[in-house]
Amino acid sequence: MISIHVNTTATHCDTVLLSLGKAQQLSPSGVALQKQAHVAHFLSSNDHQGEFAKTRTLYGEQQRIIFVGSGEESKLTLQKLRALAAKIAAKIKHSGAKDVAVHLAELDVVDADISDKIQALSEGFILGLYTFDAYQTCQDKKEQTLQSISFIVNQADVVVAEEAVAIGQAVAIGTNFARDLGNEPGNVCTPEYLGEQALALSHPKLKVNVMDKAAIEKAGFTALLAVSQGSDKEPRFITLQYNGANNNDAPIALVGKGLTFDAGGISIKPAAAMDEMKFDMCGSAAVLGIFKAVTALNLPINLLGVIPSSENLLGGSAYKPGDIVTTYKGLTIEVLNTDAEGRVILSDALAYAAEQKPAEIIDFATLTGACVIALGAQATGLMGTSTAIKQALVASGQKTHDRVWEMPMFEEYQEQINSKIADIKNTGGREAGTITAACFLSRFVDDIPWAHLDIAGTAWNMKGNDISPVGGATGAGVRLIVDYLQHKISTNNA
Repeated sequence: MISIHVNTTATHCDTVLLSLGKAQQLSPSGVALQKQAHVAHFLSSNDHQGEFAKTRTLYGEQQRIIFVGSGEESKLTLQKLRALAAKIAAKIKHSGAKDVAVHLAELDVVDADISDKIQALSEGFILGLYTFDAYQTCQDKKEQTLQSISFIVNQADVVVAEEAVAIGQAVAIGTNFARDLGNEPGNVCTPEYLGEQALALSHPKLKVNVMDKAAIEKAGFTALLAVSQGSDKEPRFITLQYNGANNNDAPIALVGKGLTFDAGGISIKPAAAMDEMKFDMCGSAAVLGIFKAVTALNLPINLLGVIPSSENLLGGSAYKPGDIVTTYKGLTIEVLNTDAEGRVILSDALAYAAEQKPAEIIDFATLTGACVIALGAQATGLMGTSTAIKQALVASGQKTHDRVWEMPMFEEYQEQINSKIADIKNTGGREAGTITAACFLSRFVDDIPWAHLDIAGTAWNMKGNDISPVGGATGAGVRLIVDYLQHKISTNNA
């Protein structure tokens, strides 16, 4: 992990990183350096026109100067700044640059102050340096030369910039933790492994409990047990309690789907891309990533984390289409499709979370292929019962670019999951599949304000994206919820 600092001078660095806008427009620090004849000559003789994320390097006796294209500054957003940092980090990590002074905070960004810009840059550099190559033993791995980043700011901005770096680092580290969990293969990241990773989170205000199969049976999480029947791997039921605020304050409950591998069960999935079903636990990864970030920041808030974890395979004991499953809450489910298992295990987790009387519940799940068809990889599906929570999540999504898009939950959709032989059925058919899955979950949250995040399209991206060039798990939900929690804290303290 590189170290990130705030400074007012670049004299101690071997590399200086400057922005170059369209038509070679320089930032103030670049203008100051342009007085040096060799810099002016370099720019005049170079065809670098400031195209976004393109770089050119000028080698001097004491320092190298990397000119980074920032594109049209009038169109520069926080996400583009975050993406610029990620792209540059990936480019220079093996370049020989060790200590880099970054002047990108001088850029004008739409609706952003110095704190916003430094946080986005911190996130971008850490996210852009991410790799997942632990299992590549036969490839020559280049050694990362990059050791430190110094964001150069005015003296008056040092304190707020340092605070922004701390937030950006915590959010990015939490996101990368979620990425790591998602990228691990299914033979490594089992329910037991997920429980071990939760237990490894350490903080004086955090308590973690992991139930094994015997404890799950005793507690009565029968829906989770039903889904896990087809696997030799035992399920786990994981709870995390973080008490950062007054003990009397009701916590915010975060519930994450933890299907560490989903073959579909008896309703088996097609073989093509089934390897990607290791990502079906990205809801749980998001919850654990959020807890990692929150504990690093020591946020003054109370959180409850709930993660039901199992595999969904098709052994001789696997649950079958047509089975009736009784849930922790007592409601019965007619199983019409064993591949609609995420909502089944979440039924026990949501009912348990509601039983704890939290202030609100937010769940994360790679729940429906229908959400991928509806929204692609650009936004997470949002549904729920609380207008206030949904509006706040939309606002945080816009700020962090971990975006959400609300879908309706009209009462008529509930009719699609009514069963003739049980209380509900676990699929409402092809029509409005994302919405009817949310309707199913709504039966288990009682009257607790609740929001559901379907991250099926955003949780992983095999092609990579602007801030995840290596592809794989994205850590969707971590940036979103940390910002959401920070806004809630500031609103409560106002």
